[in-house]
Amino acid sequence: MNIPKRTDSEVYRLGIDALITNFGTLGASRFLSQIERRTGNYTLEREKWIDNLPDIDTLIKQIRQVNEEVEAENKRIAKLKIYICKNEKLQVARVREIPDEDLYRLGLELLIDTLGIGGMSHFLRVCEPGTGAYAIDRYKHPELDKEINKIERAREGERKQAS
Repeated sequence: MNIPKRTDSEVYRLGIDALITNFGTLGASRFLSQIERRTGNYTLEREKWIDNLPDIDTLIKQIRQVNEEVEAENKRIAKLKIYICKNEKLQVARVREIPDEDLYRLGLELLIDTLGIGGMSHFLRVCEPGTGAYAIDRYKHPELDKEINKIERAREGERKQAS
């Protein structure tokens, strides 16, 4: 398989354009606001995980259960995709109704469809807060910037009220 090599800027632009086209600026900004800085130490976590492996019979049962849960979740998400689009046209009001977790899942699937699995991972890395990614600094979408600023102001107001 021939996977195109893309710069951070290209991946970012393609991903942002796909998110805005499919979710509108509000949905795209909600998706982007959920990307968090990765933390943890894989090596240490892997050691703990390996030390606690169950026996093979228990592992097979757990895998079957997880597969059933994933299949049910995939069916739910497929119905949600149909719900937010009417006659294959985005219904922004419906995007506003769905929870952030579902929007994030739909966004990941959209990015995989648009950029491939590696491209989706690349996009998330480029968008990760605190990376100082060149792409984010260079490609600005004015409508998206407005929506992100609104969300940040609303969250700041919520934090002040909670204090």
